[in-house]
Amino acid sequence: MFQHLTSPVVVAMLLIGFMSVVDTLNLSIRVSAVITKRLAVALSLFNMLMILSRTSNLVQAPIVASMADIAVERHSAIWLLPKLRWIILSTTLGTVVGAFLTPTLVQIFVRSIHLFEEKKTVTRVIVHLLKPRNLWDLRTDFRAPSWQEFRLHLGRVRRLPWDLLVWHVLVIGFYTVGVLSTIYAAVLEPNMRATVTNLSGVVNGIATLLLFIVVDPPAAMITDHCIQEKRPPEDAKTLNTFLILTRFTGTLLAQFLLVPMSHWVLIVARWVFTIFYGHTF
Repeated sequence: MFQHLTSPVVVAMLLIGFMSVVDTLNLSIRVSAVITKRLAVALSLFNMLMILSRTSNLVQAPIVASMADIAVERHSAIWLLPKLRWIILSTTLGTVVGAFLTPTLVQIFVRSIHLFEEKKTVTRVIVHLLKPRNLWDLRTDFRAPSWQEFRLHLGRVRRLPWDLLVWHVLVIGFYTVGVLSTIYAAVLEPNMRATVTNLSGVVNGIATLLLFIVVDPPAAMITDHCIQEKRPPEDAKTLNTFLILTRFTGTLLAQFLLVPMSHWVLIVARWVFTIFYGHTF
């Protein structure tokens, strides 16, 4: 099992795990917005972290793709599959780390939002926070997750739409395997690898539709109602708790979606060849 943890796999896991941490922390931005009543500012400031996440994605993509090239050269999809499963596991572990850091990040972002109103620009906020004294002061923002508070939010699940949570599990599952499924499909059918590696959209597209149609609107409405005091602020924290839980579940589901979605990508690729060239591989 652990023999598959080669240097490229470990590096890819670290980078993708970091992306998962950031994506998990992204969920907590709603809580900061409710506390400060500044949703637009909160979303804008969080883009600083998203830049780091996307940079990690640029680095890990060729690393994972190179594994597929080696697998094609060895004519062995079995060689690649366990490595991809380790990479998916890193998204699960990243979600756990992000969950642990969520209370702390909420405090830091509340501080940053108020600081932004004082400094007026993101650049000044960054410079201010990077000063040694101010970095040291951030230690006071550390908040360990509270098991008692977690149980309290679990008991408030009826205040959330159940279908929102179910769909969010599927969204995360599809997003997690979107690119990895095309890489595995390229190894299963090397003659079409240039085509299938450009078909991640047929998997991510499912997730995107679900996200923007059945997940984001009700989540945004709950957040707005909390800001407008039509709901208690605790509802935003309950929502955040369950979005993290469903994200964790979605990364576990991704382990089971990897192979089926790879075959789905191959089906679409064969349709492309049949429709435009009259034949397939």
